[in-house]
Amino acid sequence: MQKEWRNLAPEIIRQRLIIEGTTEKIVKPPQIGKYLLELSEVTGMEAISDPITGDAHKLGYAGWIHWRTSGTHFYSYHGNPPLFTVDTYTCKPFSIEKTVKFTEKYFNAIDIVWQEVKV
Repeated sequence: MQKEWRNLAPEIIRQRLIIEGTTEKIVKPPQIGKYLLELSEVTGMEAISDPITGDAHKLGYAGWIHWRTSGTHFYSYHGNPPLFTVDTYTCKPFSIEKTVKFTEKYFNAIDIVWQEVKV
């Protein structure tokens, strides 16, 4: 039986952000890795490892970076136009506005949407 969502640890800061956008060309691993490192600076997070990126074969590409205060996953998909998704989860506050603006500019997004997931 599924229980209704509630905050099980109100003393722990948690911030979640989902960004999706479309681009002219699919985002590939070298660009993903560089984006994740620069995103660390924009959000004020401390990277505790280099980004990990990979190929999902015919579907697209993915990447992840581990921050001391959680991390971010990145996915890009073949399409017309190509799509990217950024899922950020942290235990330290960051600026959503700065993050979205940086992401839009970095990828020269055709279209971009975002949603903060409230706990």
